[in-house]
Amino acid sequence: MNSPSQQIYGFFTLALPIGIKVVMAIVCGGLIGIERELKNKPAGVKTQILICLGATLYTIISLLIAQSFSETGYHGDPARIAAQIVPGIGFIGAGAIMQSRASIIGLTTAATIWIVAAIGMCIGSGYPVVAFVFTTTVLFTLLAINKIENKFLGRGGTRALEIIFDDQDGSLRAQINQVMSNNEIALDDFDIARSGEMYVLRMQHTSTVAVHKRFILDLWGIKGIREVKQI
Repeated sequence: MNSPSQQIYGFFTLALPIGIKVVMAIVCGGLIGIERELKNKPAGVKTQILICLGATLYTIISLLIAQSFSETGYHGDPARIAAQIVPGIGFIGAGAIMQSRASIIGLTTAATIWIVAAIGMCIGSGYPVVAFVFTTTVLFTLLAINKIENKFLGRGGTRALEIIFDDQDGSLRAQINQVMSNNEIALDDFDIARSGEMYVLRMQHTSTVAVHKRFILDLWGIKGIREVKQI
């Protein structure tokens, strides 16, 4: 039987590396979560940290259980519990993907959740440096490549807007149509409804980022438009 001092020493030798892994999981998940939070995405700082921590913890438990049983003569698979993270995180990722009319949104968020879980597994397995390298790679992908797409590829895609306006005589709708024509925007889908004294126009169109931004600015130049927001 181990003495109390040996037990305390054993506890700290085990707790110290686990504590480092926990801190690394918080840092890596938090860095990616901040980027998602700044872009107003649903999976923000708390979500990404919890996913990274969860994947780290399950991986640590998987290794500890296999190690503890090996000392008694039973040899377990150290990857058994950790392997269930992959299908489990798939359900969370699927929940982040939504279909909005003719478009699908949330694919990048789902992919981010998937890679954050992989980073957590990497930390739990004892490779924090590798995990940090992949964290910086993910941030580069989310930030730098996004700018490259906008500048060089035009990044055409489906955009959705909600426009709230006051149009008692019907002239403002004609001005909106003119702005659309000026920006060469063709509607993919639209819906217009009255809400009290205001009209609510929900529209969907395909355009590049630059054209979409110019279109929004032109809309704000129309007198009578109260609100323009992306949906």
